[in-house]
Amino acid sequence: MNNEKPLIEVKDLKKSFGNLHVLRGISTSIYPGEKVVVLGPSGGGKSTFLRCLNCLEDPTGGEIIFEDVNIADPSVNINIHRQKMGMVFQQFNLFNNKTVLENIILAPYIINASKATKEGKTKKQFKQECIDRAMELLRRIGLEDKANAYPSTLSGGQKQRVAIVRALAMNPKVMLFDEPTSALDPEMVGEVLDLIKELADEGMTMVIVTHEMGFAREVGTRVLFMADGVIAEEGTPSEVFDNPQNPRTAQFFKAVL
Repeated sequence: MNNEKPLIEVKDLKKSFGNLHVLRGISTSIYPGEKVVVLGPSGGGKSTFLRCLNCLEDPTGGEIIFEDVNIADPSVNINIHRQKMGMVFQQFNLFNNKTVLENIILAPYIINASKATKEGKTKKQFKQECIDRAMELLRRIGLEDKANAYPSTLSGGQKQRVAIVRALAMNPKVMLFDEPTSALDPEMVGEVLDLIKELADEGMTMVIVTHEMGFAREVGTRVLFMADGVIAEEGTPSEVFDNPQNPRTAQFFKAVL
């Protein structure tokens, strides 16, 4: 039993779209440093669950406690809390009319400029700090030379790596990955997964929806298997992959492994 305080605590989370009940009561806790991998069949609620964690989808019911605040409460200013939850999407979601560098510095600069001014920095000084941080991140992923390029000139793998460092530029407490390799050509998958593995090794807390089973087994510290809007099974990768207890889990792995 983990005695540490959860970073995110999900209590009886429900989400409906009209008469369609996508999440039917999800309860789980995500602890600092965990790499929680969410697996399951299409339509099982995985991406909806992830998008509810930072309230990109408003939950229909239940609670999401993040740093002692129920961010599912409509009265909460979700934008304040969302700054601490990096999100990486299937389709990159980069701004095509901005350069790679501009994409990375946009959110840190807009959100923190007033705070920097109160601390005695000029906007020009703070913007340079944002640029320096962005260039440091681009060097890390080997794309420093693409700083002034536009997203349309990048490969899919390069776009997704830029999207990941854009999220990192906000210094998040947790990273949420929604099938980060599903839109990539097969030869580009590895470069994105390698970056996510690096972040995992450095201790970043992550929740990852993925269909990459080998990656899930290697990187995950815990697996949530979702089907029909519920967590059908959870455990360590070896427990869930090698000895599934739920027939639905066993059926899924028989089909995909």
